[in-house]
Amino acid sequence: MNEKDTDKLMHSLKKAEDFQTIFSETRQYTVDQTLKNYLAHWLNNKQLSKSTVLKKAGITEATGYQYFDGKRNPSREKVIALTIGLALTLEETNELLKKTGYAQLYPKHPWDAVVIYGISHCLSIPEIDDYLYNEGLKTFGE
Repeated sequence: MNEKDTDKLMHSLKKAEDFQTIFSETRQYTVDQTLKNYLAHWLNNKQLSKSTVLKKAGITEATGYQYFDGKRNPSREKVIALTIGLALTLEETNELLKKTGYAQLYPKHPWDAVVIYGISHCLSIPEIDDYLYNEGLKTFGE
């Protein structure tokens, strides 16, 4: 996963004379929005099994394996549940959300605020669900 300063990429694209040329030059720096590649990276990095992650995420194995294999696209909530199952930090969670085309967790949204608290305090899905339920918000299980 190559990285290049976003501002430099923006500048290059805005000033380019020819789209095909600039896009071929900058293509290697674009993000791969395929969730399965990021999940595979984090599984390897954290040395976890898919079944362990899915259990912690509260996602059935049948559905979860389809996410890991790229055969099914999870909702934003399911991606967040997977990041909790992977024990990602808030920063890692937001980076994964951003790179896969989902909105990052935003503290001004009530649901997101509860989840931010949960991730920051290493809470499990059931523990976060308790806070969500008590606030009258949609739980991960709904």
